[in-house]
Amino acid sequence: MLVGFGLIAAPFALGLGEAALVTGVMVGAVCVALALAGTDTEGRGTIPLAAHAVYDRAIGVGLILSAAIFAIAEEPGAALLFGALGLVALLVTSITSYSARAA
Repeated sequence: MLVGFGLIAAPFALGLGEAALVTGVMVGAVCVALALAGTDTEGRGTIPLAAHAVYDRAIGVGLILSAAIFAIAEEPGAALLFGALGLVALLVTSITSYSARAA
């Protein structure tokens, strides 16, 4: 959830362009929503652990792809931000154990 809030705030703090602001807010909102959907293992508004793992990895890949697009568009600040966050997201998901704790 902190990464989501960071994605929302970082483009503003770094003074990036409009496209980076929109991308950061949208992806950040998805990250926060995904974090909230993963707080329980059953009930309304939750997702299976396997799906959560896939979505986390998809966010990392999506951030890296958006970094490539920003690099092509010659926006190095946005490319660096989203590329670094994408790599961090993939690193974290590769070492995360997606399992439910017993109550």
